[in-house]
Amino acid sequence: MAEETAPQPDVVNKIAAAVLNVSDLETATEFYTSVVGLEVERSASGEGYVENILMTPDSSGTKLVLFQATGDVPTLASGRVVFYTDDAESVVNAMKAEGLEVEREAAPIAPGLPIIVGIAKDADGNSLEFIQR
Repeated sequence: MAEETAPQPDVVNKIAAAVLNVSDLETATEFYTSVVGLEVERSASGEGYVENILMTPDSSGTKLVLFQATGDVPTLASGRVVFYTDDAESVVNAMKAEGLEVEREAAPIAPGLPIIVGIAKDADGNSLEFIQR
């Protein structure tokens, strides 16, 4: 007879941050603040890295860490960050105006559904998905 295990308590209750590898911290920070609308919460550095931690203007969302490796520290793989927005088309168009690749124009995910999704890539190849509900 197999031993029953007790249910585990919730270990994770929210995502604290998403981390993106960037090749130029200053340029990436300028992009994410001026085009995406995030704000710098704080900066940090240590042996082999510098980073800026960004947040939404209301500071209630998941943080976005822009990480630049320095020295012999290996870089991170590119990633994807998903944002909620009130206007996916405007954000994707702003990225297009910056000369960035658009993977998916902002459009409903299916006919009749009120969810609009647009996806673009930042200068380091990270995918940025914008969801409008």
